[in-house]
Amino acid sequence: AGLLLCVCEVRKPQMLVRCIDGRTTWKAFKRHITVTAGPKLLTRSNLEIHPLWLRERCAGPTSVHWETVQPLRQPHELPADLKVTDARVRPGNGRWAEQISVTFSDGHTSTFDGDALEKETADFFSHGIQQKNIALPKLQKWDSKSGADIPRHSYDDLEGGGARSMLELTGKLLKHGHVILEGVPCFDRELLNVAKMISGFTGESSVRPTNWGEVFNVHSIPDGDLKDLACTAEKLIPQVGHPYRDPNPGFQLLHTMVNECNSGLSLAVDGFAVAERLRQENPESFELLTQVASRWENDGGDRSTALVHFAPYIQVDPVSGKVLQVRYSPKSGGYFPALPDPHMMSKLYVARHRFSKLLDSEEYVVPFKLNTGDLWIFNNLRILHGRNAFDPNEGTRFFQGAYFDMDAVTGAYFRAKYKLLAENGS
Repeated sequence: AGLLLCVCEVRKPQMLVRCIDGRTTWKAFKRHITVTAGPKLLTRSNLEIHPLWLRERCAGPTSVHWETVQPLRQPHELPADLKVTDARVRPGNGRWAEQISVTFSDGHTSTFDGDALEKETADFFSHGIQQKNIALPKLQKWDSKSGADIPRHSYDDLEGGGARSMLELTGKLLKHGHVILEGVPCFDRELLNVAKMISGFTGESSVRPTNWGEVFNVHSIPDGDLKDLACTAEKLIPQVGHPYRDPNPGFQLLHTMVNECNSGLSLAVDGFAVAERLRQENPESFELLTQVASRWENDGGDRSTALVHFAPYIQVDPVSGKVLQVRYSPKSGGYFPALPDPHMMSKLYVARHRFSKLLDSEEYVVPFKLNTGDLWIFNNLRILHGRNAFDPNEGTRFFQGAYFDMDAVTGAYFRAKYKLLAENGS
């Protein structure tokens, strides 16, 4: 066990150290951040950290509120030409994290956790500032074979299972995009209680109301004075719900109050899987469907208003390229603007034709039956839902539906996750 006296040379990922007996030897040395001439800070992947990016991660009392870690200053209050004038690294050794002491050109000095900087530069979506652990479950995309067994969860377990059951349910929703909650009591508007149980929101309601109300009814007759193709016995091709709203509803809850029909199987499609398939097959077609905003329309169900939203068929994160949302609903239009280039218009229609064909193919459509007491919860920004035509003479088929936003599910996931981590002392 030698004592480090000086560093003569560094070669990643080792450094030459001189021990107390005079010997020198190469030892493993894990350094996340390196300081080079300039000075500049480089991550292990050789990414240069911008001074302003680094500065907004200062956690000192003049930079953030000490309890919430919320920034105290506006962006324009920092010099636009801010630079790093001095930087020193104190390596971690297992007992403490790597520390980076930085002085900026405006005289401000701060110390940073090198491990945290490295992690955030490597995965922006999983490592935060006001909460460190913001990682969500990794998406698991599926087709008609791999997605044939839809994830299920027990209502009784959710009601009495605490944080562990909530983490399991929300984890499935975030990973697979949908879950069937089994054994939900078939009372009128019971799904509102389920929504409140999951979201944890206070107040009278946890759902997002629409012009159909907090809850909408789906059977083979109109829902009051409002009319929609869903309120018939016709086939409802797989689609997302309400793409004409801004913003589009996040998760849909569809509660099977009664289903005595053998026909009219429900249909599910993983829109993210299809979008990625299109990207692999034809990158240009994929790109076109992310760039051109289409027009999505609805007359409110009774022609009393106009619900209109302009957005592309596929929405991606501009930095990572990750698919964030798919929009597809022929009954809601999805009309293209008249572009000045006829050749580009032709390419756009070819792209939509292929996207539509894949979404409607046996390779991706999963048919299944929702039984009385089942509550299907699905990510409306990812999962397309539909049903085959049914014969009303077979019996009653009655569903109730509602929407809640994405953070109802992600917030529940993080609350359950943090609670279990706290209980385990992590």
